[in-house]
Amino acid sequence: MNLIILTEADALADGHYELSDKRAEHIISVLKCTPGSTVEIGLLNGPVGVAEIESIDESTVKLHVKQTQPAPVISPTIDIICAVPRPQTLKKILLTSAMMGVSQLHLVRANRTEKSYLQSPMMEPENQLPYLLEGLSQGKLTSLPQITLHQLFRPFVEDTWPDLELASSDDNVLLLADMDTSATVLELPQLKTAKHVTISIGPEGGWIDYEVEHWRRLGFTPFCLGPWVLRVEHALTASLAQVTLANTIV
Repeated sequence: MNLIILTEADALADGHYELSDKRAEHIISVLKCTPGSTVEIGLLNGPVGVAEIESIDESTVKLHVKQTQPAPVISPTIDIICAVPRPQTLKKILLTSAMMGVSQLHLVRANRTEKSYLQSPMMEPENQLPYLLEGLSQGKLTSLPQITLHQLFRPFVEDTWPDLELASSDDNVLLLADMDTSATVLELPQLKTAKHVTISIGPEGGWIDYEVEHWRRLGFTPFCLGPWVLRVEHALTASLAQVTLANTIV
């Protein structure tokens, strides 16, 4: 854990917190802290800072937040539209999204999405939270991505998407990860000044032609992640890394 994420459920009073789960185990067994030691903490959806260990027993750690500062701001703001993946892949998608600062994650049922994926326990927010928290801890961030499930493709692209503020924003660059193009993000000058980027990532077999055509009509620009056939979680990581790099190159 690069950052100990603290939540309201951990709070006692006046900046004091108590941990008795794997975070406490990490502080005790990995960081080998003792009373008086300090650790880096992040308040969920809030600032980051430093906390002092007040007491430790076999399985419980009590700490006091001593100082805080605003959490890092990820720029540009990146939202992801992702075809609903298999449950094991979704765990990786959630972790990576939180770790790399995704703002919103729209999970959309694609033609190649198996219906059983939508019935998975991983579709429940309480089952997604541990992976999101692990991602925040790894990336040293505190803001949870907003996760939304869309059960049908066409209603999303024709009804839901046009009503989203993202769709009408002049500052939002729309990108479609696509192996059938040779264009790279470095060839898209609008990314250098983009304040907001939305990336569409298909299922393992890719979006079907009907779906690709809808993305194009909505203004999504195809871009290539490279010559490889990537798994969904790897395509997500590559997309986020490439867009962030393109945005920082002067």
